[in-house]
Parts: sequence; structure tokens; C-alpha cells
Amino acid sequence: MPTVICAGLITLDAVYELTAYPKEGSKVRANAARLVPGGGALLAATAIARLGGKARLAGAVGDDLLGEHVRDHLKRRGIDDSLVQTLEGETTSHSAVLVTGNGERTIVNRRSDHLPDLELTAGIPDHDAVLADTRCRALASGLFHAARQDGKPTVLDGEVPLPVELLPAVSHLALSEQGLAGFHGQSLAGIAAQHGCWACVTRGAAPVQVHDGTEFAPPPVTPLDTLGAGDVWHGAFAFALAGGSDEPDAVRFANAAAALFVSRTGEGRYPTLKEVEEKRDAKAETDR
Repeated sequence: MPTVICAGLITLDAVYELTAYPKEGSKVRANAARLVPGGGALLAATAIARLGGKARLAGAVGDDLLGEHVRDHLKRRGIDDSLVQTLEGETTSHSAVLVTGNGERTIVNRRSDHLPDLELTAGIPDHDAVLADTRCRALASGLFHAARQDGKPTVLDGEVPLPVELLPAVSHLALSEQGLAGFHGQSLAGIAAQHGCWACVTRGAAPVQVHDGTEFAPPPVTPLDTLGAGDVWHGAFAFALAGGSDEPDAVRFANAAAALFVSRTGEGRYPTLKEVEEKRDAKAETDR
């Protein structure tokens, strides 16, 4: 199974499930609540580990109880944390997440101001691909350039603000709709041509658009919780590329993984490789 380094944000999320979004100044009682590790890199790494891959997480936590809690969860999830640094005197990044009855989520986040300048402090272990978000720019840059020198895929989870200094080392640019808007009207085809990379934009339940004009619709599901869906998509996409899949197959695989993820709740919502393959194949059958 492939090995993927996931670099970027690591948080601890307090998730509150609500019937509807609260009015300003009101007090509401949550239908359910949970405290879970989060952040794009960590969720992507969890998805990869659940799929059977080797997930190596790169980022930082604080030297506090929150950081210890996160590291404990990483071990339980089978994620290698040897590239996770501890920032002395700092609090672990954390979020309050409101999930409403339609599955949508609102996030309030507080993260360290030092994350963009975080650099590698150890050698880069073996890997087949690197996935990074935009939170730890210096860290992602070092990993991306090393991977590209070895001819390995580098996938950027393109959120705003988009660090343009990373783009020369990106082989696959997977933008959110906000990330695409950050290019101020430039087309996907133009972005891919300018930066010499493969590019797409993910759009939730709508089809993924690729720079060559192709589109890939995800399997239809009833969403129960969309929190982390994009991160699972990116993790599954990088996992598939690392395993040798071409881009169309990797998108189909990632679509199936994200669809399964949003249709479930709880810790067991991360799909296995068998489940994703079955969902992907079932979608292909209905498309014929």
C-alpha cells in the first residue's frame, strides 16, 4: 500500500450538532457534542490510514494537554507522527464547529501564528506522494520540492489565501471554489497551463471540474455531516495517485470516498478500501 505524507493544519475540534444555526446573542442546547482531532492534514491522514495506506503527518501541536490528546489519537488511528513538532509555550490549534440539521458546518478556528513559517526539523522519510494544505507554507515547500526531485506526486489542497510560492513545486492542484475565486476569474485551463500542473476544483455534491473540461459527478448520497469531506477527498485522491492511478481514476476514487464519509457520522465514518472501490464501481455501472 502507498505511503503519503500529509502536511498542514492539526487541530482539536469541539463539534456541536444543532437543529438550526443559532441567532446572534442566543443560547441553544446542542443535540450532541464531541471533542475530536481535526485539521485538513490530520483528517486526510486518517482517511489514508483507514484505506490501508501508510499515513505520515507533518505539522505542529502545542505543549499542552490538547497536544497530548491529539498525539494519543494519532497513535490509535495508526498515523506516523514523527514529523509532528511540539511548539513550546503555545496552545494547540483548536476549533468550535457547528453542524446543522442539513449537514452543513460553520467553523471558528484559532491556530498558531507560527504555522506558516514552520520548517522541517528532521529528514524526510520514505513516501510515494505528498499532500499539503496552505497552512504550513514553509513545511509544504520543503516536502514538495524534495518529492518533485524524486518524480513523486505533490498535491496541494488549494484554499485561500493561496501561497503562490508553492505552485512551481505542485504537480496536482485541487482547488476549492474559494480557492479558484482567489485566481480572480482565471480559468482552470489557464491556471494549469501557467503553472504546468494538473488542476481541478471540488464543489461539494456538484461534479468535480478538471482543467481539460471533463467533469466527474460524485455518487448521490444523503449527507449527514459534511465536516471534513474535502479533506477526506484530498486524502483519497493523493492515496490513489500514490498507488499509481491516473487522474480520472483518482478523482472517481476520491468522489466515492467523500460520498461515503458524508453519509455517516461518528468515528467509523471513514471508509475502507473495499467500501470505496464498491461505491466507485457502482457509480460507474449507473453511468453506463
